[in-house]
Amino acid sequence: MKHEVSRSNGLHVGPSRLGGRGLFAGSGIAAGELVTSASVLVLPPEQTAHVDEGLLRHYVFDWTPDAKTTQYAVAFGEISFCNHAAQPNCRFELDRERLCVSLYAARDLKEGEELTIDYAYEEFPFDVVEG
Repeated sequence: MKHEVSRSNGLHVGPSRLGGRGLFAGSGIAAGELVTSASVLVLPPEQTAHVDEGLLRHYVFDWTPDAKTTQYAVAFGEISFCNHAAQPNCRFELDRERLCVSLYAARDLKEGEELTIDYAYEEFPFDVVEG
């Protein structure tokens, strides 16, 4: 099965009050709507330490296949710019068969609103501004 990249019109990356850059809605998005999807490159498990030690760690998705192996995937597209929020306004789904990640609105979103996800870390590795 082939993954075709899809996006809602108007998504854009810009400065974020949460830190660095973030992904923003270009128009209103209804709860449950697919916001965007991106193909991923699954990194070999032996490269995990290199990812953990560098800046890329903040832009990958956990693609761990089992309890013994840690593995990451890099999403190609603006979805990688979603910042963390304890109460995110979006959710993501990993599709291991099609090698893609999809972003869905968890609630109705307004034009210009920053799109956030829960990184699902047990202990978040850096300070996060909420509000």
